[in-house]
Amino acid sequence: MNRFWKVSPWLVRLVLLPPTVIFALIASRYLLNPIQAASAVGIAFTSPLGITIARVGFAGFPLGCSIFTLSCLLSTQRLLTGLRFVGTMIAAALVVRVYGMIIDGTTAANMHLVRAEIILLVIVAIGAFVETARLRRLQPANA
Repeated sequence: MNRFWKVSPWLVRLVLLPPTVIFALIASRYLLNPIQAASAVGIAFTSPLGITIARVGFAGFPLGCSIFTLSCLLSTQRLLTGLRFVGTMIAAALVVRVYGMIIDGTTAANMHLVRAEIILLVIVAIGAFVETARLRRLQPANA
């Protein structure tokens, strides 16, 4: 069991890696060609300002999220912070997606993403549980 706690930071990093990559992929898609990326899902822009706003909203924020989660992934002290951040982001996205599905009637088109977000949220919660337990095990040694 002691060996598990030694490798647990690496397991938690494995949990943080997919969201870091997902945020980066979303950012790159909308940063490089927001018109093509948006039109693929039925979004149209009518002005250059709209394109810039899309770059900021659809690329800037996910890029910032990716950079933040990467910095947490690289730091043993910020692993739990990264997990909490990702959990918050995924939970917020899930709530907004479900709201949109209800209001917009897009349930069938969104169910695969809902499943993926729920699975990711569960994995992140497990990672947070493991990291919290690891940190609690370290407390008596440091006290």
